[in-house]
Amino acid sequence: MTIRVLQTGLDADLIDYSSPDFAQFKGLDREKLRRANDDNVARLRAAGFEVDNILIDFGETAADVIRKAIATTRYDAVLIGAGVRLVASNTLLFEELVNLVHTELPHARFVFNRGPESTPDDILRWFTSADATGPAR
Repeated sequence: MTIRVLQTGLDADLIDYSSPDFAQFKGLDREKLRRANDDNVARLRAAGFEVDNILIDFGETAADVIRKAIATTRYDAVLIGAGVRLVASNTLLFEELVNLVHTELPHARFVFNRGPESTPDDILRWFTSADATGPAR
């Protein structure tokens, strides 16, 4: 069984990069975020993971979009991007997504990258390989 990953984060087109919330990410702009997002998906797929990349807004429809995705697909790992996790004004959105996934996919492991780039190692902290039969811990 191939490990199925849901990668989610904010849609790069919706972010005000000059706002104090996002100024903490030095040098981040729309193109860099798009490129990092696309590279994340490519690297994870190259490592053998099945990846769905679902970009969300700041909360208007985010939970509904994720709810629909997890209702139709069994994800083993859920990666929530730094723009949701590390921006204080997005705390309620982050909390809503975590509780939604925890309720609907209790078997899934949450994975948090250490920077804008995800690596297969982020997922491999929880699974021994891209085709593991379950979490390593």
